[in-house]
Order: sequence, then C-alpha cells, then structure tokens
Amino acid sequence: MKKNVTKLALVGLAIATVFAFGACSKYKGFKKDKSGIYYQFYGDIHDTADQPVTGDYVGFLMSLRAGDSTIIPMMLQEMVMDSLYQGDIYQALRMMHVNDSATFILDGNQFYKEMMKQDYEFGEEPLYLDVKLLGLIKKVDFEKLKAEYEAQLDERRVQEVAEIDKYLKENPGMKQLETGVYLKTVKKGNGEKVEPLKNVKVHYTGRFTDGTVFDSSEQHGKPFEFTVGAGQVIPGWDATVSGMQVGEKVTVLIPSDLAYGDGSMTRGAIPPYSPLVFDIELLEIVK
Repeated sequence: MKKNVTKLALVGLAIATVFAFGACSKYKGFKKDKSGIYYQFYGDIHDTADQPVTGDYVGFLMSLRAGDSTIIPMMLQEMVMDSLYQGDIYQALRMMHVNDSATFILDGNQFYKEMMKQDYEFGEEPLYLDVKLLGLIKKVDFEKLKAEYEAQLDERRVQEVAEIDKYLKENPGMKQLETGVYLKTVKKGNGEKVEPLKNVKVHYTGRFTDGTVFDSSEQHGKPFEFTVGAGQVIPGWDATVSGMQVGEKVTVLIPSDLAYGDGSMTRGAIPPYSPLVFDIELLEIVK
C-alpha cells in the first residue's frame, strides 16, 4: 500500500519554490494553435517526455492572471477531460509535456462560464493561464492503482473490526454507548454537566490502539476549547463530551466511522479506517 500511495503522491508533490512566470504584453511572443488558443513556452521543450491525453491524471502548478489581478498559484491534481469548448484548459494541458512551463491566453468569459460557473469580472480582458506540468499517471496505470488502493481499503475495513476486538480484550471495562463509542470513566466529575452548544475546555491525549500518541493538548501547551455539538470536532468527540461533568476524565475508543473514516481529510496523518483512543478530561464549561 505504501508503494502505491507513494506513486500517487508523486503526481501531487508540493514544490518548495513557486515557479516564476515572466510578464508579457497582450500577444507579443505568443503563437496561435489551430484550436485558436495562444501559447508561449518557456525554457526547454521536453518533447521526449510524456504528454497528457484524455483520461490521464496530471499534477500541475497553475496561476490565472487578468488585468492587474493574479490568483495565487495553486497546485492541482486533475483528470484530463475532453475539451468542453475549443481552446479550453484541457486543450492547453494536452499541448504540454511533463516538466514543460507555458502561458496560455484563454477567453476569460467562456472559461469562467464553463469551468468556474460564475461571471468573469474583467470584461473583455484576456485570461492568462500560467502552467508548469509536474507529472502524470497514464489512464491505464491510474485505474490499476485505484483498483489496488480500493482493495486495500476493503482489507483495512476488515482489519479495523479485529483491531477493536483486540483492544477491548486487552483493556477491560470499556462499555459501548448507544452512540457507538466505547467508554471507560477514569475519574468521576462533580461539576456542571455539559449541554449541547456549550463551549468547553478539555485536556486530551490521542492514541492509536497500539499506544502510539499522535496528538495531545499538553504538547500544544494549553487546553483545547470547542463548542459541543457544533460539528467542530469528530462525531465521536461530540458524543463523548456531551453529558460529561466538569472534573470528569474518561478513556474512549472511537471507531473510524465516528472519527476520520477513510482518512482522506487528514492527508496521511491518520491512516484509513483507524479506531482511535482518547483520554479526555473536562476542565471547565466556558461561560
């Protein structure tokens, strides 16, 4: 799995230095493609490198310029599609080879209408598209990697069940609540009880079921504050802290469906389908 994820990550590697594109006047130095798109390449043309076709998955650095406005360069990962209209961004990408850098002049009104689904605010000003093509995965290879990855996710779902069972056997006293979390009270509280939409301060330590710590409020040097039931934390946290009393400390095992699921939102910090263990102490309800 690590090997496959690494291959996918190569397409989307963030680069440390933003590619600098030279300024140019309206059409000076540009050539016109048969599709009507104006283009200018910079440096060497890597014509022996791979060139995208429809269905390939590409990673590229892109910046849009119109008038005196520049959208901050962004790194994107996209599947190359058939052109939505003549001279669109997909046409531009298909003209490039991996490691090429170029600027394309697009019809701003049409680009924003078809791609952004909003009005173009620069009138008849042309839209400059600055691109560096970082890499690509061919369609057949991407589909193979995707199938392998999905198979590994299915395997990981099965492993999670066994992982939870193992933890519960090794840590007796955990009781499953109606919400689906497994909880053990370490210290009873005698303060005010938490109600929905109350702001609270807690100390916590987050661990994987093997005991490895991945996060802790102590490491951050201060308690963590959030609003219970407002969707600011994972569902398992809301389910746990709601109803706790000030001074109470619990250990909770949270299945992945109440935590980070397939891990797609954690950028690798939490592996897919990981049940998580938290020690949570309710310090105060913020008035």
